[in-house]
This record gives sequence, structure tokens and C-alpha cells, in this order.
Amino acid sequence: MKIEVVLYATLTRYHPEEKGNKPFSVELPEGATIKELIEKVGIQEGEAKQVFIRHKSRRPDYVLEDGERVAIFPPVAGG
Repeated sequence: MKIEVVLYATLTRYHPEEKGNKPFSVELPEGATIKELIEKVGIQEGEAKQVFIRHKSRRPDYVLEDGERVAIFPPVAGG
């Protein structure tokens, strides 16, 4: 299945074509989870803090569906 991925902030360095936060596609087997997607993209453990699909936060064990668009954010600090 094909998943569309958008990376934000410091995670844009994992874009396979170095195109910042431009969407890109990742091929995964049916039944793959967000955790597997993050590993496939090469994001180190702990660097992905929030993942949104259809404007809802999803857990790492969420099972992806073909064609979904996944937005991945790093931890954010402010003050």
C-alpha cells in the first residue's frame, strides 16, 4: 500500500529527496502501523512526538490504510 507522508520542523531532514515538508510516498505492506512507517522513513526513536491522520492524533500502533496521509511532528518546546 502507498502512504503519503509529510514531515515537519526538524524531521524534514528525513525527507528522502531533501524537499523539506513537501509530501512524499512510502510503500508499506498491508497491515503496517505508524511505528513501522516511522522506522521505514528512518526517524530515530523518540524524535516523532505527534502523528496526525485526518486531523486526529494517532498512536504508534495505529494500522494504516492505503492512501492515508500521515503528518509527523517532533517534540515542540516553547516559552
